[in-house]
Amino acid sequence: MSTHPDRVRVSPDETTGAVGGWLPVVAIALAVFMLLLQATVVSVALPAIQKDLAAGRTALQWVIDGYALTLAALQLVGGSAGDRFGHRNVFITGVAVFASASLVSGFAPSVTVLIGAVAVQGVGGALMFSTTLALIAHYYRGSSRGTAFAIRGTVAGVAAAAGPLLGGVVTTWLGWRWIFWLNVPVAAATVAIAVVSLRHEGDRERGRRLDIGGALSFSATLLLLVFALLRGNDAGWTSKPVLGLFAGAIVGLIAFLVIEHRTSDPMLDLTLFRRREFTGAQVAALAAQGSLFPLYIFLSLYFQGSLGYTPLQTGVRFLVITVPILLVGATVGALMDKVPVHRLVATGLLLMAAGLLLMHRLNPTSTWTALIPGFLVAGIGVGFALPPLGALAISVADPTHAGMASGINNTFQQVGFTLGLATYGALYAHQPTPTTALNHLFTTAASVALLGALLTLTLNRTGQAKAGDGSADS
Repeated sequence: MSTHPDRVRVSPDETTGAVGGWLPVVAIALAVFMLLLQATVVSVALPAIQKDLAAGRTALQWVIDGYALTLAALQLVGGSAGDRFGHRNVFITGVAVFASASLVSGFAPSVTVLIGAVAVQGVGGALMFSTTLALIAHYYRGSSRGTAFAIRGTVAGVAAAAGPLLGGVVTTWLGWRWIFWLNVPVAAATVAIAVVSLRHEGDRERGRRLDIGGALSFSATLLLLVFALLRGNDAGWTSKPVLGLFAGAIVGLIAFLVIEHRTSDPMLDLTLFRRREFTGAQVAALAAQGSLFPLYIFLSLYFQGSLGYTPLQTGVRFLVITVPILLVGATVGALMDKVPVHRLVATGLLLMAAGLLLMHRLNPTSTWTALIPGFLVAGIGVGFALPPLGALAISVADPTHAGMASGINNTFQQVGFTLGLATYGALYAHQPTPTTALNHLFTTAASVALLGALLTLTLNRTGQAKAGDGSADS
């Protein structure tokens, strides 16, 4: 493994390969759990929010999409800011913003204020989430790096799957506002641990400027695209407003690519995509988050609407997915130093596709038990896919672009979730019954996961990167 002048100049512990011990990954895990939990924990509270704030269907969807949109749109900004100002500083700032917005969300007197507050939550989430992969690459080496990536990935999967359960418990016993307020003490603990443990910074790229043009054009592109997907059902897919939004998104994307190509300090270095392995990592991220996870929202609505379960009863049923993620994710870390990480990710995506197809068996008389086989297989798939996903992204990028690589990978994950949520919402609204709608969503999501697996294997067919490898220098 070659040396690089921008590596951390602190000798790692010879036995663990961890700079500063394991407290850094504890702070990272708490942050990841908190922000990804938020993406699904709100789903079971939507009926309560609707009743309390007199919110319409479109407004309710924006409670979810407002958070997901800013979280996706600002990942690249957060990654670039981490390279410029230090990943530790950006991480702690993000946690503080997230906590402040959570406090405001809990006190929201109207759905409009709530949508604005969760959008600011997404800003804070983007800042902290975009730096987590770079921090792991910074603080851990060898087998410890594989373990740290496995912890982060497993926590991410468990958080997303456990959201409905925790949301059900909190909504039932404390009320929906506590879903946001409980973030505050968790964020305080995260900041305290980060301040104590994240002390060793490598050389920062002090000469770099933030790519404001790129940030604005990318954010506008994503906003226009998601808004078009949300408006399509009501206004008509061939209506002038919707076609105009799609056209605007295309123009925004072209402008973003031109800006990134011409600027001296782009937040997205397009040359990274010349490496097939790097492109494969982003495809895997898009498919992993764009297939199964957006379906949690619609499954929660099905459990509470069609089957009449309470928020707590709904959350308990998601344990069938959560437990396999936790069990498998805990063992995958040991494989990440022995098996090329792209194969683990592809295996997970194939299992997710199989699980989604197994769910495709609902009819108007079905009970929730019809979903159990698919839940189990999909949960095992998530356990295989998410822990090595971050390692795959970092292992194929140059060390000087660690923050950018982290931001790009997280961007593709969140864009996958955001576009999946909007697209599935459009498909769901066009079906005559909830069971018919879910069956269509299952096959669509399975196709996304399957295509992602095939492209991951194809684009990485010559790659042999393990989790403990240095960034692009092994």
